[in-house]
Amino acid sequence: MRYDGGDELEVVNIASRLRVILQGPKSLIGQLHLAKDLRFRDTSTHRLDPERNICIANIWPQVMPDGAHWRPLLDGWPNGHPKPLPPHLRTWWTEPIMPTSTPDGFDHTPPYSREDLVLSVANQDGGAHVDQRDAGYDQLTRDYFAIEVAIRSGDTVAPYKPVQGNAVNVCIRQIKHEVLFTLSVDLPVALKARAAKARRNTAHTL
Repeated sequence: MRYDGGDELEVVNIASRLRVILQGPKSLIGQLHLAKDLRFRDTSTHRLDPERNICIANIWPQVMPDGAHWRPLLDGWPNGHPKPLPPHLRTWWTEPIMPTSTPDGFDHTPPYSREDLVLSVANQDGGAHVDQRDAGYDQLTRDYFAIEVAIRSGDTVAPYKPVQGNAVNVCIRQIKHEVLFTLSVDLPVALKARAAKARRNTAHTL
């Protein structure tokens, strides 16, 4: 995948495709009437104790020789924490998961949902149509959520540096992972259940 290879602009294509699949009654899932049948993989950590995990939404700071960088959780999960049950589309799509920093410090209460983030990238960063960038969203792309890391090399400790990278882009990458997992695992189950129900209804009418 080009985004994983370092092409940050690829996140716009990811967000635009997610919008087509997920957003509204004209989405692919809406037209196939699957919104109430599918249960979506949920890797957001926003419900967990912030004192016991360093993840933000569905991303985490990976420490590298040059500092810490935001990375998608993919199939990872903070040790010692229960995983959430997979919700239906509406809850998964609209529940706020992404926190933000304020002038008074880091606010653990998340204001941004997956829908907010996907549509912001698709609409404001060059997707199918372009809106003027919202100031709050623009700030969020540079937010490091008060997490700073100092790298030790032998007896030398470098100065503390904020986590690097665009947290919104990384979150979008993880949302794609959640959707692909859902479509590969839960979609066949939902379609099989729908087919079985149709067969039962047909049998009752004969």
